[in-house]
Amino acid sequence: MVRPERRTRSDVLAAIAIAAVVALTAALVWWTSDARATISRPAPTPVPNLTPATAAPESLRELWTAPSAKTTQPLVVAGSVVTGDRSTVDGRDPTTGTALWTYARDLDLCGVSWVYQYAVAVYPDVRGCGQVSTIDAKTGLRGSARTGYADPQVKLSSDGTAVLSAGDSRLELWRSDMVRMLSYGTLDARIKPDVPASPLCRLVSAAASASAVSVLEACPGQADLRLTLLRPSDEEDTPELKYVPQPGVSVDSGARVIAVEDTTTAVYMPTPKPTVNIVDETGVTVASTPLAKAPTENATTTRAGDLITWWTGDTVMVFSANGIRYRYSIAPSGPNVPLGPATVMAGRLLVPVTGGYDVFDPDGGQGDRHIAVNRAPVATAVVPAVAGSVLLEQRGNEVVALG
Repeated sequence: MVRPERRTRSDVLAAIAIAAVVALTAALVWWTSDARATISRPAPTPVPNLTPATAAPESLRELWTAPSAKTTQPLVVAGSVVTGDRSTVDGRDPTTGTALWTYARDLDLCGVSWVYQYAVAVYPDVRGCGQVSTIDAKTGLRGSARTGYADPQVKLSSDGTAVLSAGDSRLELWRSDMVRMLSYGTLDARIKPDVPASPLCRLVSAAASASAVSVLEACPGQADLRLTLLRPSDEEDTPELKYVPQPGVSVDSGARVIAVEDTTTAVYMPTPKPTVNIVDETGVTVASTPLAKAPTENATTTRAGDLITWWTGDTVMVFSANGIRYRYSIAPSGPNVPLGPATVMAGRLLVPVTGGYDVFDPDGGQGDRHIAVNRAPVATAVVPAVAGSVLLEQRGNEVVALG
């Protein structure tokens, strides 16, 4: 019979030491992990669906305000009004402003956007603004996440089906599951021999749909900008490219990409005179609309139902989303000067103006009536959105609800 092995005192001490090291390592990993630095408070019950308004309001009063310096427009996602300020993302009740769910980290946000039913929160790390978390706006539960290389500052935009993150040297387009559909620009490390490790050009202005990204680039040794049309391909880091030269359009001219719908691009060109050009996927300008004067630096775009609206500083240009075809413009009328782009409520086009809102027929742009709002002066655009029967405004660093 084989004599059983006996544990010695040394064996026991060694086992205790190993267990202690494992426990200490686990505690250290947890202490320094993102999970310990994350606060997640889901909604106690799913956020109810919004009931669409049946008519544009006859009057408006302020219901609530909330700080939201990390959004550029009101975000209405799966029944929640999503705000982002400092390190915290909140999903709020549209009527009361009460936080229904909260997500926060120990880092200040780079920005907040949305895709389908998810809020998209972007945080920084040592590689830039590349730590991304999604939050289901219906429940407040965390969804897909991603991390990657990015610029220290990025601009986020979304058409609701994909999110564009664009910095000075790099851009990425993400699906709702945070899989990268397209990337362009500088890399933190050379991955493939034929992919450059440093940017050739500075990314000046960009916009995207789920099908394409358009970007104006300032390239070394070239006095003029170029418009680059990007399409996703089999490899996300080698998109299909189409370069469209912009002769005479200097780097500091104020040219910008206004919007991308499917594979069509609206781009503002300041020379030879201020104009909005519509560019198809081949790089051909298929339509042009002259402007009375150059837009302001704060010019802003919104998607309003089946329309795209662009506020130039005192005028709202309205385009059909299908093919980005120009329809009409809403210019200052007496004391009522447009303060931002438009939104749609109950089939009416609402434009924020001095002293309130002007209501228009969205088909032809005929004016209907004025709704008074007591609004303090704002240095940037007043960007509206609708949540059921509540009208929301992004006023600088805060979101304001009106009803």
